[in-house]
Amino acid sequence: MMIIRSTDSIPEITPISGMAWHYVWELLEFGVFKNGYARHAYKDGKHGGIERVRWCLQDCEAAFGYNRGELHARIWRMRLGDNETVLAAEQFVHSREANREDKAMLYDKRWLDVGGKSEFYFCDQKTALTRFANSYRKTNLAIGAAVRDHKRAKGIHGCPYPVDYAEVLA
Repeated sequence: MMIIRSTDSIPEITPISGMAWHYVWELLEFGVFKNGYARHAYKDGKHGGIERVRWCLQDCEAAFGYNRGELHARIWRMRLGDNETVLAAEQFVHSREANREDKAMLYDKRWLDVGGKSEFYFCDQKTALTRFANSYRKTNLAIGAAVRDHKRAKGIHGCPYPVDYAEVLA
């Protein structure tokens, strides 16, 4: 578990093609949890999962009127896996009807200015971590994969294909 701010430097990593991060982090000042996806690394070679958390913190600070570096994220889980499995797990969490009433964006429209706006939940830590772990059950991965494939077929944002870093970094 680690705590970061939007002003923290992000470690560099060697990108691995076809891999991605699935994470759960808590915006400590708001008590809201984000369950999300990130590429393994971004063009600058930074750790994709931690970089994505930092970007969301920056968005939250801007949307809610905080200065840079004022908000804190506690990263509870960060799981590396192949892109397709990670997306299936993440899509399972977000597609569940039971989870929809917890979505932060339903209660404050400022969330609409935050990247990954539909992935923030007002729930307790146990619920957030249970949703994350439960998403990796075989049957739930199959449900998530069907959601992922449907979104791709319809051109719906949020389900990227695996990245080949040899092409990206060339």
